[in-house]
Amino acid sequence: MSPLKKSRELIINHSTDKMRRPVSRELVAVIAIMGLGTLAMSILNPILPLYLTSLGVTPEILGLMLSTAMVGMVFGESTWGWVADKAGLKIPLSIGTFISGLVVLFFALMQNISAIFLIFFFWGIVRSALFGPGRGYIGSNAPPLRKATFMAITVTMLSISRSLGALPSGFIVDTWGYQPVFFVSCGIGLLGGTAVITGLRKIQPVKPEPPAVPPSPTNETPAKGQGLPYRSFSFQCLVTALQFWGVGVSIAFLPLLATEVIGVRATEVGILFTIGGLVTVILGIPMGILADRKGKKGVMILGLLVSASGLAGIALAQSFSWLILAVITLNLGTVMFTPAALGLLSDSVPPERQSTAMGLYGGICENTGIIAGSALGGFIWSAWRIYLERVGATGNLPDRYCSRPFGSRDMLKYGKKQRL
Repeated sequence: MSPLKKSRELIINHSTDKMRRPVSRELVAVIAIMGLGTLAMSILNPILPLYLTSLGVTPEILGLMLSTAMVGMVFGESTWGWVADKAGLKIPLSIGTFISGLVVLFFALMQNISAIFLIFFFWGIVRSALFGPGRGYIGSNAPPLRKATFMAITVTMLSISRSLGALPSGFIVDTWGYQPVFFVSCGIGLLGGTAVITGLRKIQPVKPEPPAVPPSPTNETPAKGQGLPYRSFSFQCLVTALQFWGVGVSIAFLPLLATEVIGVRATEVGILFTIGGLVTVILGIPMGILADRKGKKGVMILGLLVSASGLAGIALAQSFSWLILAVITLNLGTVMFTPAALGLLSDSVPPERQSTAMGLYGGICENTGIIAGSALGGFIWSAWRIYLERVGATGNLPDRYCSRPFGSRDMLKYGKKQRL
């Protein structure tokens, strides 16, 4: 048999073995652990801005606090992926569940502004230990032609966790106050840490796979795919940061918009987050399959356009039903973009570098966008409120509009009456 024919058979056998690779028990366990960790974090998402506002935190400071957590995640995700590739998955996943759950308790115990900044930063570092390593393990063990689908399964699981966390959090606050929410979050985090110990006993670090075609002895250039594709990674990182800028704005200030402008309670805020999560639960896997079949880049572009229209809808919302529709649109765009982007990145990175690449992607690309959205959104929100207060103070608005938190819906109603 000629060397060329042997090389072709080696390529075919190598690809066939990877496509037939069964879904392992450890892969399912990793997805479940990421779900529990996300559930512990997500139960705080709808109420944390409201809790901090009740302590006297201004919108500017609130935005900076949330951005501080994301800065911690930038440092964390950029590091934990490398740790997972070198030392295994158990260490970062244990930190992302056990330690993250315990850190949450300090929000309930500390009410000093400076201390809360430090808690946010440390919480960002430890909770980020879940995502880069988890995504990297999934990317290196998923069938090659179904990577976007498996990333969509992961996104769907995390969205289920976000929905389950968001649904009761507002009810707990309205019934028992803010403190119990933090203890519930801590308990779920500890449960996830227990799952790491019991479910990942046999898991091992991913070892480099031999190339299907050995490189020529005279060729000193590394084989394609053996390192990070920095040019394409940088461009994808920029696009992802812009996408997640809108996510940062919505996470930080959607609760304030809903309560202060639309005029709903904390329970309705939780329902709003739950509805957004259900969009991902229902459409996540179909969007991943679509990306694998029709092309990941095209689905990413469509997701960007849909997300932009959702953000515009949130900005113009005049009622709770309008706000629900805008949140559904925003989450639809996100669920179209994210699995396709993760699958595209995983396709270009070798198995032994998956966690490192996913960590850099989450830390530098996604979190940078969220930081910018949270920080800038706080100043925009404060400027808008000051403008509305000044309009009310000049006497140009009736007293009934100044007797409660005033927002864009009130201005539109008043403007219509004046034109009539």
